[in-house]
Amino acid sequence: MAKKVKPGKLRGNTTPNLLTEDPNDFILQLIGGMKYDLSDIIQLVLLDGATVKTAQDLEESFRMVMEKGIEMSLMGNNVSLEYIQMRASVSGVFNSSTETFTRPKHEVNPVLTAGQAYLDAAHNTLVENMGPAQNNIISEVVNRTTKSVNKDISSGGVLELHGKGLKVTGSEMYPAHVYICDAATGTIAKNIIEEDLLANLPTQVMFQVPAGLETGKKYIVKISTQTTGTSTKLLKTPRLIVSDIVLTCV
Repeated sequence: MAKKVKPGKLRGNTTPNLLTEDPNDFILQLIGGMKYDLSDIIQLVLLDGATVKTAQDLEESFRMVMEKGIEMSLMGNNVSLEYIQMRASVSGVFNSSTETFTRPKHEVNPVLTAGQAYLDAAHNTLVENMGPAQNNIISEVVNRTTKSVNKDISSGGVLELHGKGLKVTGSEMYPAHVYICDAATGTIAKNIIEEDLLANLPTQVMFQVPAGLETGKKYIVKISTQTTGTSTKLLKTPRLIVSDIVLTCV
């Protein structure tokens, strides 16, 4: 009798569905967790109180079961290991009833499906929508003139932004910009166009700050871009990336 599998809890962020034109069409991208290999899973099983002497014993037993299951499935059998089911299929077109199986025209493909215990646990797993995906974010602002980080901005100096999904990319209909805005009101003080950027990468944007900022005044940086942060495709309309790092003009 298989031990009951515990339902889990998944978290995800919504992101626009680039395959449709509907502005209200989103998909949920699951927030990635840790990667577990066989040895990691074995350690967790041991922590749960498995009655085997060593991790090596458990690993060997698991491998023997899985390898035998794979072996039997590759002999044309349907193998059910309660939590997972496996069988083999053959793909490719045979142009006569007696044509010989030949790679790469034909191939043997594993077919893995979840067992009922897995399905039951999955159907009872909770999912929490954590809101819009943070695929575009300014995480650090470097003033190349003063060498300070997340602190100040120099009128006429060079500012370097670090983060993800920052590439300033626009279209004929929606030109892309970097804005320097009044931190208190959000009003645009200076505007830098895509063509004037010194560096324009997904993780780094660098530009010369236009002259004329007021010394002692506080500013924030915003980027208007159609980059998704996760794909080479452009968003249907621009996304505004707003930095929460307040910079004092020096």
